[in-house]
Amino acid sequence: MPVFLENEQHVLIQLESDNDWESLYHICEGYITYRDAVQIQKYLNGTAKTVVLEKGYVDTDYRNTYFNFFSRKFAQYPSKTIRVNFFSRKFSTRMLFKLDRFQKDYIGFIVLRPNRVSAIGRTIFDPSKLPCVKGHICTAEYPVHILGAELTAKGFPYMSQDSDVTVCAHAACWMIFRYFSQRYNRYAEKWPFEVSQLTNDVSRGRLVPSKGLTVSQVTEMFCNFGFSPEIYIRDQHGGLFDQLLYMYVESGLPVVAALHRRQHAITIIGHQSDFNRKVVSTPVSSDIYLTGFIANDDNYLPYHAIRKNDPKPVKGYWSEYKIEEIDTFIVPLYEKIHLSAEHVITLADAILVHADFGLNVRSALLKQEDIVTRTFLTSSKSFKRMRRGDAVPFGIGDVYCEMPMPKFIWICEISTPELFKEGKIVGEILFDATANPYDRMAFLSIHYPDFLLLNDRDFLTDAPGRFKFGVLDISNLIPYPCYVNNLKEV
Repeated sequence: MPVFLENEQHVLIQLESDNDWESLYHICEGYITYRDAVQIQKYLNGTAKTVVLEKGYVDTDYRNTYFNFFSRKFAQYPSKTIRVNFFSRKFSTRMLFKLDRFQKDYIGFIVLRPNRVSAIGRTIFDPSKLPCVKGHICTAEYPVHILGAELTAKGFPYMSQDSDVTVCAHAACWMIFRYFSQRYNRYAEKWPFEVSQLTNDVSRGRLVPSKGLTVSQVTEMFCNFGFSPEIYIRDQHGGLFDQLLYMYVESGLPVVAALHRRQHAITIIGHQSDFNRKVVSTPVSSDIYLTGFIANDDNYLPYHAIRKNDPKPVKGYWSEYKIEEIDTFIVPLYEKIHLSAEHVITLADAILVHADFGLNVRSALLKQEDIVTRTFLTSSKSFKRMRRGDAVPFGIGDVYCEMPMPKFIWICEISTPELFKEGKIVGEILFDATANPYDRMAFLSIHYPDFLLLNDRDFLTDAPGRFKFGVLDISNLIPYPCYVNNLKEV
């Protein structure tokens, strides 16, 4: 039987049976649809042991849509919500004012908004606390205050569409905006109604209530938020499309993806890989190991996976969609990232086969036909911080720390199939993310197991003085950790 602390504001329920979940539904009646209640129970049943409800919760996201839209309707809508906090441990009411002791058991929260159609508002779940979720995911930390206790919800923000102010594309944009505003202080927080007003394109009619968004409208919204977005279309990029999508997600950049056949938009926030797959011919890690992308989709709860091949249900939280149904995606790039993913692929391939700098020319320990590569974008600050503490051979980590670098760099890691499974590499090529794609000298450095080349980007010519290079005296490969700071492994 559930344990209650019932008053005007808070309720505690121990989730031990279906009846306890039914009690949760009845207490929140009017603030949650039966469909949403069933979905939440199925998602968290067996994982959540205790739930703490905050009735009359003032949610800034719902308030934004309430004052700008719902308060103007004929039917009355409440201005406050219910926040439902889930814990993976059972505890009694006497611990209710000591919730900060249960940080390690805190799964996260759902805000239930009383908008009569779709109840699930702002939601943060820790993917590491959900047994159905596996993969590499973008995450940030969000402070939560309950009865004087401060907790931290870790995860990627989620919200379902309300079908008035926000439809699927609005929800996808809001998730990305909320993630960036929380993780990086240069981006301002945007609430749902504000998100809907970030475009001036009324070619499909009024903005609210919304009939949906076009790719052009989403791109305009990205620009007005402060991004410098890129658009990728499967028909234009062919076989590179999935690789490009993987590269941006691996860079810690969530994207809005469109499935036009389904008239739907989702947010891609991570990926899943199987490192036991056999390498056949391609040296690109995404082509070999990628099994699916992880998405936040308002038709599901957070972190559902979209398989690369077989869409049939398997162990985990899988979607009915397939990756091939994603036909367009929009990337929220920082304004000074001028070198796009497709250009880095071309530049890296050219270096690896270069007559003077190529792998087969400069390395006696590794051949191009034996390698696996992983290419992604990251900040030079984060890269230097990680490499400073790694056991990179010959003090190359210290060399990286001394090198002048732009704010963001592209990295093409070089490894072998055996070492890549262990999360290790034997070299990397660094690229200036502000470079022109036609600049043959867009790289900052080339490191093979037994060779290092540094490139002075300030030179205007290809004069030999721009290079510093040397042969590294080793007889065996010396592996070191691959870069892992962009995503959280779950």
